[in-house]
Amino acid sequence: MTAMRAWYDHSHDEDGVAIEDDAALDRLLTTLAAEPGASLIALFRAADLEEFPPPYEFLVGVGGGAPIGVVQYSDRGGLWVSRGEPSGFDTLAYSYMGTPTEYPTDAPIPLPCLLAAVHEFAVTGMRPTSVAWQDVDR
Repeated sequence: MTAMRAWYDHSHDEDGVAIEDDAALDRLLTTLAAEPGASLIALFRAADLEEFPPPYEFLVGVGGGAPIGVVQYSDRGGLWVSRGEPSGFDTLAYSYMGTPTEYPTDAPIPLPCLLAAVHEFAVTGMRPTSVAWQDVDR
């Protein structure tokens, strides 16, 4: 796995949280998924941060104690979020450093699928092919 950096809390400095291996990545995401609050995590491959701005934005939403989450990917070509099954939620939001971002209610995917997508991204730096996507306008 390529080394990564994560930001999701105001306590993180400009270097974020270092993620050096698959186990650390899984530990971070499963820990945050079990938290009562729904967090949005910005993940970047460390090498891609040498270019500013990076060529993409990759966000992962987990938490609220549910074994589901969302994945968001954007680059110069557009903005996409994961497409799962209808969740039954009236609204769906994850917070990045206290600022909520709403998502389509069919965006959540099972946590194992989310983890697989994040690992794919960590290797390729591209929008994961293991996830169904939907275009969104922001």
